[in-house]
Amino acid sequence: MTPSPISRRGFLIAGLSTALLAGCTAVPGSRSAPTTAAPSASPTLSPSPTPSRPPAPSSIPELLARERFYVGHRGSGDNWPEHTLTAYRNARAAGADAIEISVCATSDGVLVCHHDLSAERVLGVDKKIADMTWSELSALQVDARSWLGVNTPLEPVARLEDVLRELGPEVLVFIEDKQGTNTMPILDVLDAQARSTERFVWKQWAPAAQVRAAKERGYRAWGYFDEEQLDRLDDFAATFDILGVPTGASDELIQQVVGTGLPVMCWEVRFHDQVERLARLGVTGMMCSNVGYLVDGRPSDRDAFATGRRAAGDLPSAIDTLGWSSQPAFVPSRESLRIQSARATSYLMGSLAAAGKRLRRLDVTIAWPDAVPPSGAAGVVFALSGDGPGGQGERGDATGCQLTLDGSGTIAIAPYERGVTGSPVSTGKVEAPAEGSAVRLRIDVDDDHVRVTVGERTALEAVLEASALRGPWVRLFKDDKTDQAVEFSGLRVAFR
Repeated sequence: MTPSPISRRGFLIAGLSTALLAGCTAVPGSRSAPTTAAPSASPTLSPSPTPSRPPAPSSIPELLARERFYVGHRGSGDNWPEHTLTAYRNARAAGADAIEISVCATSDGVLVCHHDLSAERVLGVDKKIADMTWSELSALQVDARSWLGVNTPLEPVARLEDVLRELGPEVLVFIEDKQGTNTMPILDVLDAQARSTERFVWKQWAPAAQVRAAKERGYRAWGYFDEEQLDRLDDFAATFDILGVPTGASDELIQQVVGTGLPVMCWEVRFHDQVERLARLGVTGMMCSNVGYLVDGRPSDRDAFATGRRAAGDLPSAIDTLGWSSQPAFVPSRESLRIQSARATSYLMGSLAAAGKRLRRLDVTIAWPDAVPPSGAAGVVFALSGDGPGGQGERGDATGCQLTLDGSGTIAIAPYERGVTGSPVSTGKVEAPAEGSAVRLRIDVDDDHVRVTVGERTALEAVLEASALRGPWVRLFKDDKTDQAVEFSGLRVAFR
């Protein structure tokens, strides 16, 4: 894509093309360093308090009366292993107003909390849940390590009745029959719960027929659908109490659904940018897979790579197209994040973003542990005004500033405006990175001024429009078309 012209009051370029021969150091834990060092301590939380929220609603009418509410999608599956008791508990503790549970039945009729019809994705067995006994299924464990990180604990498969008993009579639940054949058994279980019609919502694909049985028993219902079923909107509005469309639907479609006058809840919500857009369009319900970030929202001042587990708010840009396979690997022994993709991609460090603050300093180490690619680059987009996906090279649609390091040792600063990288405004040089070596960078931001140092030497300085440096978000990116891995480590942030 050809960069578009950037509107700004002008750039003061003070690029210092100084070769900083001391700029490259060994990658922690690489072949030239021990790999058995103990992981660093857990990230410390910044002093920013958790945003105040009202107490959790005690009934569905109270929930729907709120200006905005959050439902933990699959128990907030971007934060904890989906549809496990651990996920449901943690989503609730993190501030979810309700949780969402998908239900399947085993061959011997046991109702379990599970999204897919198959056991393959999260349980590792290519077999339908409906063809497995509870004895077979209970011997397996939910494995979300490829999505949440190598040190994510395995979790047991949860039975619906056990989950409802453990959660207690106060938790609000959206519940769905994923197989479409268990409506009556599920309703029987719900009927046996205290205050059942006050705290359960029947969830289903809107064109399906199960809603009749749920409504006959007094339950409210949420019907979700796509644009292909929009011609049935009037019918859905007369049938359901809440309507749902995906977050990727057009503004026009969402406004049309909101125009029915019914509460609207969109799925699946992961980013602050999505929440703001949906709220502007009149959506009140957020079916949220990232409760730990959007609702709990306590930022850290450093990365959590050493833990081998993904921090809330850190997400790969290719989630919607590649799913779980888009998650880069954690390398706890090197306290790093390893991105190895033969495509341009980025990784949002939402866990470091102090909403409402302005970035003052960012430290980051970049290394190519196996081989330095012959072309392309890696770097960070920082001080971003938003956290939504998209943009050139999957670096987001927001405005900020981009730092790039290539295999020759050239460092460049460029404006990043509304998802498009502008022309570099300042460049500098360090010693060309070598396999297994690392470049430690410090970026200092002061109003419209950016200074990059490597070691004790200034690599470059630049002045940009202050609007390019106003946000708190950071993205790590890889911008070459090879499958050579790049690793990021040692991220530290400070705000003002």
